[in-house]
Amino acid sequence: MSNGIYGRAATGLQDTSWAVNENVAKIGAKGEQKTEALLNGFAMKAAVLHDLRIPIPGFKANIDHAIVSGRSVLLIDSKMWKPGFYWSMLGYRRGWEKTPHVGKSQEYVSKAMNTFLNGTGARVLTPRLVVWSSRDNQPVSTWMLTVPGAEVVNGLRIVPVVKSFVRGGSADPAIVRRLQELLVKAPRAAKQTAHWSDTDQFKAPPPRPARVDVYADNDPFA
Repeated sequence: MSNGIYGRAATGLQDTSWAVNENVAKIGAKGEQKTEALLNGFAMKAAVLHDLRIPIPGFKANIDHAIVSGRSVLLIDSKMWKPGFYWSMLGYRRGWEKTPHVGKSQEYVSKAMNTFLNGTGARVLTPRLVVWSSRDNQPVSTWMLTVPGAEVVNGLRIVPVVKSFVRGGSADPAIVRRLQELLVKAPRAAKQTAHWSDTDQFKAPPPRPARVDVYADNDPFA
């Protein structure tokens, strides 16, 4: 059976040169880890993969998470944004502040993955963009936000989405093997036990290229 946990979130963020400053990188990693903690709870029913390269030659950005149930693949990107009301009717804005970085199209991600998985019978669903607030007790509202090529989901609301998705059955082994080729670290399914029992977590990850999803403002989490 191919169900289980593969890789670790935010491995690609060990190199912080993509970020405006180190604090931005740390908060970005926190968003990926928050999503990781939720998704790992489904590892008995599906394959849960973290931090995969986008299969485009020369492309440096990563796919934060992928879940495989049956032959269906759900890609997930995690973000931590300033609290506030985000909308896209008059361009991309937080309140009246222009925030063009939130509208980055995700269409190329699913297209590249469909091409990469060609021949495996995989069906790549519309990616989900999971948004967390960078401040506790100050929410992010995205109900009027549309991002090309993705469906926006607020934080914990990804749980019912994944719960419905994993009803497709155990992960197809051929699809999981193919996706493992994209993992930032050498592929290894984690045991269904506490992570601190896995000694590999203490090994330093290999160096990775810089991330390219730089934000438009100097401190998008302030």
